[in-house]
Amino acid sequence: MSLHIDLFKEEERSNPSGRILLTTMITGAIVILIGLALYVFQTWFVLQASQAALARAQARSDNMKREHKLALTLMADIADARACIGELASFSNAQAKVANQLYAIAVSIPEEVQLTHLAIGESLAAGGDKKDLPARLFKGTITGRTSADGVNERVRSVISEMNGADGLLGTVKPGGISVDPAKASDRVFEIRFELEPRLYKLAATEGRPK
Repeated sequence: MSLHIDLFKEEERSNPSGRILLTTMITGAIVILIGLALYVFQTWFVLQASQAALARAQARSDNMKREHKLALTLMADIADARACIGELASFSNAQAKVANQLYAIAVSIPEEVQLTHLAIGESLAAGGDKKDLPARLFKGTITGRTSADGVNERVRSVISEMNGADGLLGTVKPGGISVDPAKASDRVFEIRFELEPRLYKLAATEGRPK
């Protein structure tokens, strides 16, 4: 026969199921805290990575904008240069044609007429019907000497030759006739001509970055 003596009072007795519930709650709280910490860390990491990617994208965008602006500037400069080259080539060709025509007039005038001076000047103004575009205006004068007898007919003959120059010399008109101060029997005459305005080619004004 065995004897069992219980020294615990009734109120000191613990319920095993209560300890298990407490342990479970503590463990669950620790797991939740660890999960929450992992979630916060993951969110912070993703946010940092997103901000870094956004900064790189912004830097690339700014660089592309600078390169695009530079490209537009270079394209405008190239267009300007081409327009200037075309203008210079056209003007040089016009000069050659006018020079050839003036030479043809010089050799075709009567022997009694002596051409003594040629002057051509230029100025900037609005050109022709396109008042909003700048243009070069070329005006010239031809001075000559001939005898007083038949001076009017000879001057008209020279003007007729100049008007027949395929329009290269533009508007031709007499500038006046006066007595030659060196010889009273001779007359000094002047003929004026004005070439068509030569417009500037402003091909690159549009599209140039501001």
